[in-house]
Amino acid sequence: MCVLTYIPTKNDGYIFTSNRDESVLRETALPPRKYELEGQYVFFPKDPVGGGTWIAGCDRFTLCLLNGGLEKHIHIPPYRQSRGRIILDFYEYQNFDTFVQNYQFDGIEPFTLVVIDRNKQLSINELRWTGSQVVQKEIDTHKPHIWSSVTLYSPEIRQEREQWFADFLQKNPNCTEEDVISFHHFGGKGDIRNDIKMNRENKLKTLSVTQFSISNEHFLVKYQDLQKEKDFVYRVFTECV
Repeated sequence: MCVLTYIPTKNDGYIFTSNRDESVLRETALPPRKYELEGQYVFFPKDPVGGGTWIAGCDRFTLCLLNGGLEKHIHIPPYRQSRGRIILDFYEYQNFDTFVQNYQFDGIEPFTLVVIDRNKQLSINELRWTGSQVVQKEIDTHKPHIWSSVTLYSPEIRQEREQWFADFLQKNPNCTEEDVISFHHFGGKGDIRNDIKMNRENKLKTLSVTQFSISNEHFLVKYQDLQKEKDFVYRVFTECV
């Protein structure tokens, strides 16, 4: 939920990897499995309390949500709806523009939503909800990208993380899924509070790593539960839509 990387691969494919940085008091998420949403099959890990998620994917759409919009905000509960429901709600619309135009954002804590759409031509849209306005940006699908939560990381740390990512890509120009997961574990400079896999006094830390690797040839989901030290791998050989 708090660190996300996108790396394009051949034939409009991509590797999409997320670290979930959360309170250790939060109940452990359920590992990804296939759910049916609006008549299509979608893979995602599930929060056992709210039933929502921070990342999900099917053959057409892959989405990830990070806490915070453009800048760090003040947490002012109660909120009308949990951010964990946003991705699941998105699948009701089946179109990014329709979602933006019709979704009820008021009463939801600020967030950043990244949406990959593989319909006809690959596209990536970034949506940031500030609490009062929606800010949209289209992301270049041909270039790698990294996002870090604005609620946990200062602009200086986010910029430093971008440099770590650039250094990683320079050293690994043909990186594999395993290389990317390694970066999500070991990227940084030895500052455990702000490294890619982080830990702040064992109260707030990286709880899991989720990766979607999708192309015209394969659909692969990897999930590492770092709390329970368990790994899960799902390989789908047919379309999940």
